[in-house]
Amino acid sequence: MAELMKNERIEYEFLIKKYRNLFRNNYNKFPIIFEHGCPVVDSDMKANSIVHAHTHIVNHKLIDENAIIKRLNFNRIDNLSYMSKEKNYIMYINPENICYLTNQFEPVSQMMRKIIAKDLGYETKFDWKKEMFIENINSTIKKFKKGSD
Repeated sequence: MAELMKNERIEYEFLIKKYRNLFRNNYNKFPIIFEHGCPVVDSDMKANSIVHAHTHIVNHKLIDENAIIKRLNFNRIDNLSYMSKEKNYIMYINPENICYLTNQFEPVSQMMRKIIAKDLGYETKFDWKKEMFIENINSTIKKFKKGSD
């Protein structure tokens, strides 16, 4: 996402806003949103996945967000143009729509998923390859489709 052109970044920010509102309309709260950027080809992160981009939208509010912000060295940012094309990063938007960015973290596969799973009390169920939660996915899709009628 750090490689988006300005007009693409504006569209990306629009889509984030749209989906935040869909979650609020369907679940009465805003989700957390995060994206792992891995632009450094020679980094340890590349072993975790092929280089690609996708954004996670999770219907959750971290119990101790401040501890996680501190642990991962997140810095508050005012827009997504701060995402680096040169460094691995994690972008995080909390339910209050405050955006954070870090590029000073240990490169661990599925790091944010692990943090969220632990926060929910499902510490061993972070791996999307093993724990797909298909029922939750289908329920969310159904709810969103119903809300768009």
